Amino acid sequence: MECGIRFFLFPSFGIHNLLQYIGIGLVIFGQAIRTSSMITCGENFNHFIQVSQSSDHALVTHGIYRFLRHPSYVGFFYWCIGMQIMLGNIICSILFTIAARMFFQQRIAFEEDLLLKHYPIDYPKYIKITYIGIP
Repeated sequence: MECGIRFFLFPSFGIHNLLQYIGIGLVIFGQAIRTSSMITCGENFNHFIQVSQSSDHALVTHGIYRFLRHPSYVGFFYWCIGMQIMLGNIICSILFTIAARMFFQQRIAFEEDLLLKHYPIDYPKYIKITYIGIP
């Protein structure tokens, strides 16, 4: 809606090309991280938080997971912000950043509690050597 209002009501107020390139860069960066996480996880990747641990589920600590504990979330976070910047939705970029940060903060905390229960020996060690990746 913000993009449409700006385009139709304020056509002379265009987004600076530099901002579009920054947005495109964030979209590509975010998609690369998210895709890498899905490929690295393989069968372990799921869009739903697994409350119970299945017998074939393993803690993934290789590939992009050597650096980031939640690369799929990181990728989605930056992809969405980049998309808003690329479209010139500056207000939406700010609001989405705040909303996404709050959403992922809660989701990651819930997921990490589960992972600590599922992997009480390995996960605390893993936390010490990786980053969440969302500011």
